[in-house]
Amino acid sequence: MASTASVQAPTADPRAEPRAGGGVSGFLGSVIDGNPYFSAGFGLMLFGGALAYSKGLITLGARFAQRRMLVSLEIPSKDRAHPWFLHWVGAQAQAQALRRKANNGKLPRESLLAFLGFSKAPLKGTHDGHAYESEVHDPLRAGSGSVSPVRIISRDLAVDTQYEEPTRRAAASGAERGVATFSLVPGPGTHWFRYRGVWIRLERERNGKMVDLSNGAPWETVTLTTLAPHASLFHQLLNDARQLALASTQGKTLLFTSWGVEWQPFGHPRRVRELDSVVLPESCKEELVHDVQRFLQRGPWYAKRGIPYRRGYLLHGAPGSGKTSFITALAGALDFNICLLNLAERGMTDDRLNHLLSNAPERSIMLLEDVDAAFQGRNADAPERYADGYQPNVTFSGLLNALDGVASGESRIIFMTTNHLERLDAALIRPGRVDMIRELGDATPEQVRELLIRFYFSDRLEERVSAARRARGHDPREFSHAQHAQAPDADTDYYREALSKTTTELHTLADALVVHAAKATQRRREALHLTPDGYPREGAGSARLQRPASRGGVSMAELQGLFIRFADDPHAAVAAFGEESAQL
Repeated sequence: MASTASVQAPTADPRAEPRAGGGVSGFLGSVIDGNPYFSAGFGLMLFGGALAYSKGLITLGARFAQRRMLVSLEIPSKDRAHPWFLHWVGAQAQAQALRRKANNGKLPRESLLAFLGFSKAPLKGTHDGHAYESEVHDPLRAGSGSVSPVRIISRDLAVDTQYEEPTRRAAASGAERGVATFSLVPGPGTHWFRYRGVWIRLERERNGKMVDLSNGAPWETVTLTTLAPHASLFHQLLNDARQLALASTQGKTLLFTSWGVEWQPFGHPRRVRELDSVVLPESCKEELVHDVQRFLQRGPWYAKRGIPYRRGYLLHGAPGSGKTSFITALAGALDFNICLLNLAERGMTDDRLNHLLSNAPERSIMLLEDVDAAFQGRNADAPERYADGYQPNVTFSGLLNALDGVASGESRIIFMTTNHLERLDAALIRPGRVDMIRELGDATPEQVRELLIRFYFSDRLEERVSAARRARGHDPREFSHAQHAQAPDADTDYYREALSKTTTELHTLADALVVHAAKATQRRREALHLTPDGYPREGAGSARLQRPASRGGVSMAELQGLFIRFADDPHAAVAAFGEESAQL
């Protein structure tokens, strides 16, 4: 039987090398199919590329949405609103600290809707809910009302230290140091706060390499960002910041000095000095005040006639006659600030002077003290200002052009003071540059009387009235807050008796002090070889515009120092002045 042979077809070995005829695509396909590591890496590469592409699309979409939905406001440190906003932020941080303190160290709870900004319920613990301990402690009080409180979320903090001088009662009890208040305010970084129910992002950025040359502070930029539909809140916020900043200086006088080509506040705001506290010669104060007020009311009158709207005043006289004191009191009475300008300052040039005079802060009085010593003027023999030979860079012509040249500013009031009127050139004090000149010399008899009575009258009257009340068994607390002009016992016999005795006593002392002052003035002027009126015996007919002011007498500053020494005893003050002046 014949055997049959079976032939089996050969099978392909998967590990066999590919044929050359498969091409590159076949090679890559075989590599990918045969290498699981390469296959996974290729998949990750595709996934990463897709993810990067998607990220770019997301970033582009986010930028588009941000431009369409968000709005930002930049406040550079060069802008006037920058210090207002920082003051507002500090006050808000202080108010939030007070709310936290009143709630046992935690902020008052609020609903989720209020936190997210969907509810505009007022924050508790503020003037809209619970009042502060007193209006004095309300950091958000601005004028007749208060600005809206905010909730601040911050992790980058800075300290704002406020120092208060000790009161008379604290000083009397032995407290030598005042009270320091530390407020933690948002520092450089990113912060969030809710204003009028809307969340706003606050970014403070400082450039340590850039410095503001006007004040030496690092350059800083504040950026506020919120939803575009709420862009109008920026105007309200800045207005609140301005009102709060102005309220912090209400009833005070700001002093400005020049830093570079800018005006910067100098020191702390000063308490307004009462105009009645400055005693000037008869009718002099009234004339100056009336002229300034009349000038401020006639802006349209100047514009209609094409006259530059500016006014210049010159006060001259002996040192201590009240020139600077009157200007300070006048600024307080008009609610103006004072810009101190030193013409002899190192680095002051004609261009810088003109720029400063043309860019003074609003509602400010420009004060140029000792203008005679600021430059050599057109007199080559004038003495140098500094012993080291330094001469100020401000020229005489530069000062004249700054006062009323083509590039000079308008809407300003300039006061100049000098102790030596005879040293001033006639071109400097001609009408148009100086519109009113007044001499404030040594104390006149009327000034001596008025100053003494003003210093002692209220205290002496109160002493007598208090003694009469105690003698009649009245409780002093009933009259502790009563003013003399509105005293509840002003129509009583003992009050009228106290008033009569005080008036007689002080007028008698004033007459005695006038006699002592006249004798002292006579002796001093004789020693200085001056005329009885206080002028030089020779050379009075100078080639200058006016002769020098009278000198050699008793100054108002000298009398004020005397009354401060004997603040509680006018009899001792008059006696001491008579003895001391006789020894000169």
